[in-house]
Amino acid sequence: MSLLASLNRPVVETQHVLRRILKAMNEAGVTVMLPCAQRWAGLSPAATALLMTLSEADTPLWLDEQLDTPALRECLRQAGSAPLSHQQPAGLLLLHSDSNPDLHAIATVGATVILEVPALNGGLTLRLRGPGIQERRAVAPQLPSKVIEFLRDWPLNGQGINLMLTCGDMLMVLPRSAQVGVC
Repeated sequence: MSLLASLNRPVVETQHVLRRILKAMNEAGVTVMLPCAQRWAGLSPAATALLMTLSEADTPLWLDEQLDTPALRECLRQAGSAPLSHQQPAGLLLLHSDSNPDLHAIATVGATVILEVPALNGGLTLRLRGPGIQERRAVAPQLPSKVIEFLRDWPLNGQGINLMLTCGDMLMVLPRSAQVGVC
């Protein structure tokens, strides 16, 4: 039996989740569902699926203090996920929107940032262009003010971060290759 109760066939299930993540990465601003019945302490099913799929021993995970609980640490340990780090800037981060994170200060260039948000719609409109977007795409996730500030300074030429927004079992990605305009 697997430690991951929702993944009876972890390799097969993880591959399916990875395909969904790749779809979201290749189609900036498109919302995809990540199938994961399990939910780690304090995380959405989508964030749990991301961590189960993307965590690896070579990349330390930086946890937002709002999410850093003994229960979540135990889930990560049992799953054999990435080691935890307190070093900033970091390359893999798990954040909650309530903490209003300053991505300029805590994320390295090219970092993967998983941000738990209240909703993937109903926020300030973002206009997306770039690879995987035929014309322009408008999205409106509910983002904290410091993340909006970061997006206003979004670097071009792939020098930004991969911003993975999760809410419930849904994922939306703003990959570093996208051009993001805040309206």
